[in-house]
Amino acid sequence: MNLKNEAFEQIILSLHPSSLNLILFPTEHCNFRCTYCYEDYKIGRMMPEVVSGIKNLLHHRYKTLKLLEISWFGGEPLLAKDVIFEISETILSLQEQNPDLNYAANITTNGYFLTKQVAEELINYGISSYQISLDGDRQLHDTTRVLSNGKGSFDVIMSNLLALKQIQAEFTVLIRIHYQKSTFVELKSLIDTLNDNFGGDLRFQFYFKSVDKLGGENDEDIEALSPIEKAEIEAYLKNFVADSRQVYSMSNQYICYASKPNSLAIRANGRIAKCTVALDDERNDIGYIQEDGKLCLFQEKLKPWIRGLESLDLKTLACPWESLNHNKKIGSSK
Repeated sequence: MNLKNEAFEQIILSLHPSSLNLILFPTEHCNFRCTYCYEDYKIGRMMPEVVSGIKNLLHHRYKTLKLLEISWFGGEPLLAKDVIFEISETILSLQEQNPDLNYAANITTNGYFLTKQVAEELINYGISSYQISLDGDRQLHDTTRVLSNGKGSFDVIMSNLLALKQIQAEFTVLIRIHYQKSTFVELKSLIDTLNDNFGGDLRFQFYFKSVDKLGGENDEDIEALSPIEKAEIEAYLKNFVADSRQVYSMSNQYICYASKPNSLAIRANGRIAKCTVALDDERNDIGYIQEDGKLCLFQEKLKPWIRGLESLDLKTLACPWESLNHNKKIGSSK
């Protein structure tokens, strides 16, 4: 496949030592128990020595960095927002010392704790991009995205989204709308609600994403969709969005963060991964961070994740984990 300029630029940036993307897990606990989740919540808050390691790493690197991107992940990262604030304070301090450092930060959150006050605090720390998932209107959403006590979460999330709208600041909210083969026809009422409340506010973007088998204990209950079925369902759903400018679509030249050498996920226990999905896969445990900030990477385990840079195969670049699993199946059949 031919790579366009957009893809080449991503590849070049991913190889440049002046660019760094860290995906940080301030905690791997979560207040939700989504029916399709693949995480096991065994690892709790980020350990103090890991926090120190990240801060020391940034102290070592900041003078030579031109671009630093921090992605906060979990678990539910806002369960440990003090960890987020502590590391963010360090980053802002280092940015003052290096005016050439461009810093961007985003957070994937279930939205339950993202009140107006918390959002304003995050924005002050440079975290101005949010990804929040909804599975449908209240009735549908509350059957899948449930709290650990079994109660629904829709009303609190929607209340927080409406409060965010009142903030007079630049930010983006990617509302990730999950669909399944058995539920997509029921999503129109949710889209109507989003149109009524956020239509025309381009800070709010809508992204349609299938629920896939990602290793969760309820995977057998998820009906797999073919690429053609996904494309047809997404085209159907996008039709209901009142302002087409608010429809977010993944580039067909998309390169996954896990394919990029300068993108690392640092888990709450200090272990380093490439993929935020295959957390229990031994192939995804590629090293660890020391308290002094030194990264200890297992090069032989890192290589398979970034081999798409050699082949320039778009499928491998878009999802190296899927490529790893495909090759494993081929190998086991010989």
